[in-house]
Amino acid sequence: MQIEEGISVLFRNTKMRLKDYSERLDPELQPAGYTILRYVMSREPIRAADIATALGMDKSAVSRQLTSLREIGLLETHPDPADGRATLLASSEKARTALASFQASFRSAYREVLSTWDDSDVDNFARLLRKFNDGIL
Repeated sequence: MQIEEGISVLFRNTKMRLKDYSERLDPELQPAGYTILRYVMSREPIRAADIATALGMDKSAVSRQLTSLREIGLLETHPDPADGRATLLASSEKARTALASFQASFRSAYREVLSTWDDSDVDNFARLLRKFNDGIL
């Protein structure tokens, strides 16, 4: 099936990019750590338990990745004002700077690919991709 093959290619390409972006941030960073960092940055400040639940990951695996992210200076912890026993995670300036650079690179690559498409094709692609992603959740 053409759709299944297309999704498989997209998945493989995404995995390769995740590995590349992770290594660009730090050679020891695993792709799971990069995924967690992106999630934290989109919802910060956030508790570790909320990350594990949202990403469907084992709490101990998330904990290991969070430790690594803190050690390489990409995450910071802050006390939770609502619960003195808990901590909140937030991205560091180092992480925000690096991710801003990556995002510029992503957008440039996507713009290059889509520059030959008609505006209506781009709009349809965005609409159908959103519909597909909403449907598989």
